[in-house]
Amino acid sequence: MNRFYWLVAAAAASWTANADARTYALVAAIGSRFEVMTAKQQTGSHLPAFDRQAYAVNGNVLNRLTLQGLDQAVSRYEPESRRVYLSTTPARPEIELVIEELRKVDRTGWDRIMVALPAHRYHNEAGLATRMRGFGLLAQSQCQTDLVSCSSGFRPPSGPMAQTPSGKEIAANTFVAPFAFVEIVTLDPKTLAVLDRSANYGHRKLADDSAKLDGVIDGSNQEFLARQIVEVVQSSTADAMASGILKGKVDVREKGPVSPGR
Repeated sequence: MNRFYWLVAAAAASWTANADARTYALVAAIGSRFEVMTAKQQTGSHLPAFDRQAYAVNGNVLNRLTLQGLDQAVSRYEPESRRVYLSTTPARPEIELVIEELRKVDRTGWDRIMVALPAHRYHNEAGLATRMRGFGLLAQSQCQTDLVSCSSGFRPPSGPMAQTPSGKEIAANTFVAPFAFVEIVTLDPKTLAVLDRSANYGHRKLADDSAKLDGVIDGSNQEFLARQIVEVVQSSTADAMASGILKGKVDVREKGPVSPGR
């Protein structure tokens, strides 16, 4: 049975500093699905250009990272606000199922509920895939620049820009891209009516210093890759919520690469 997990309990004494501070209930409903997509040689236009494998990430990790991103956005705009942290893994990533769970929770004193769900995108950016959703990793192993650079192992003069483990940003022949597509749904705590929606489609292209993806996914740069995945999830979630919801707007944005160092 789906249920909510209280991840962080703020002490009641810390909530008395500002009697006018608003209370946000931050709900992560991303679940545990992490998709790995690998480009393949396309032999016909009717065939998919990527192999897709879905994996379950245990320990509620994706929801926890999402909550950190939600918290960053709220604290940026309302640092004095109170926050309640919840997570759930519904049978399907739909707001209606999350609302049914929220009906069972005491919502007294809440001013706004912010729910994070996996977002879908059906059109592609250059080098990425169509029909991407939620959180995952895309390995673009097909040449993205010129055949001479790709076949000879040269750094290309131009191409998709990717970050390397050494901190450089270079044009890449191939790359691996962690992505986090997040939709934020704002609910009224009393009625649980949907007030606003916002989405963000963030990713970050990565390559080794030879402009290939090999040195990133061969196991020699595990810490670098893991850190990039964490940063993309947190920054994309924060941007999805900051894209109008806290300003009282409805804004669905196409967010491209997530800037390194965010």
